[in-house]
Amino acid sequence: MDSTVTVTIYTNLQCGDCTVFDTLLNNELLPKYRGRVKFVHRDFPLEKHAWAKSAAQVARRFDEVACGLAAGWRTFILARIKSTTVETLPDRVREYAAETGVDPALILPAITDATLAAAVEKDLAEGQSRGVVKTPTVFVNNTPFIETIPLPDITAAIEAALTQTKPVAIVTGASRGIGRAIAIELAKTHNVVATYRGRLDAAESLAAQTGAAIFQCDVSSAEDRANLLKFTREKFGRLDLLINNAGMAQRERNDILQATETSFDELIGTNLKGPHFLTQAAANWMLEQGAGRIAFVTSISSYAASVTRAEYCMSKAALSMSVALYAARLAASNIQVFEIRPGIIRTDMITAVESVYEEKIANGLLPQRRMGEGADVAKTVRAIADGLLDYSTGQILNVDGGFHLRTL
Repeated sequence: MDSTVTVTIYTNLQCGDCTVFDTLLNNELLPKYRGRVKFVHRDFPLEKHAWAKSAAQVARRFDEVACGLAAGWRTFILARIKSTTVETLPDRVREYAAETGVDPALILPAITDATLAAAVEKDLAEGQSRGVVKTPTVFVNNTPFIETIPLPDITAAIEAALTQTKPVAIVTGASRGIGRAIAIELAKTHNVVATYRGRLDAAESLAAQTGAAIFQCDVSSAEDRANLLKFTREKFGRLDLLINNAGMAQRERNDILQATETSFDELIGTNLKGPHFLTQAAANWMLEQGAGRIAFVTSISSYAASVTRAEYCMSKAALSMSVALYAARLAASNIQVFEIRPGIIRTDMITAVESVYEEKIANGLLPQRRMGEGADVAKTVRAIADGLLDYSTGQILNVDGGFHLRTL
């Protein structure tokens, strides 16, 4: 499997403590981490144990016969240490061969096989070069655990190693609505830095639910944007994905003929200037790394005129151009940029007019007759995060129930 976390296990098949660890491995670690962590076994027979090396050679022969038999053999023989001697080891081989349907004649020569003995010696030498002197010794990447290995300690080490190797995503405006749905989805595979502006309670509940790191940030503030990236760099040391989701609606819906400059400036600062310049800083960091992905959450309002929400529509329309500009600039540098255009999504932003939209949808506003959910947008982000759209940089991804379609 492809994993950057490796648990290397040095065992001696004539060691009582190895029996305890084998039980922990099979009952706790493998069920929990199989598929996410690479487990590697190494033989480390001690000279004082008369038949341990031969048993290790037998394990290798079983592995040649069928994948998985070696692990079963180790468990089998460790459970029979007290009843096994040099003389009875062949009997143990016959017993296990019978259990697994293997011809013992294929296995018994392994006890004295010189090639297999050399392979075991190679494991032994490798272990000695890493400082192994007792068994079991287990390395989580390069962190050693020796003899008595408490489950909480090794689990904590594995979790820490997994955290260090996870990709890192920033999701702005993640405490509620679409951003929260995105953060919940990404937390399955990423270390997530989730920003919030004012709702600490919502951010803290997100952190409790997902393990995301939360950070207060007003994206319209240059200082806050710089501090956000500083926090992410210091905590995780990398940035793989930026989701520009933070945004706001105008505080009052006014006809374009009465809309104020104060409202205009506020929305342009939050919905356009903030994500545009956060992307500028993040993109420079990604250029240092040699790769990255960026997504902007815009809106159908980037092209659908709404005369009582002029400043909102204009901020989203301009943000669409920001996407195109960054996609063009960064395409050759292995940094993909996408625009996600949600339609009518059930969030607190539309609470006051939700019933109006429900009626319009029922009457045919959308080809797909339902309101969107935050999870619909999160699924689109998942495709971006997983690299499924890497040859589609600059693409506009409509998550709108077909609103963008023009029909006669």
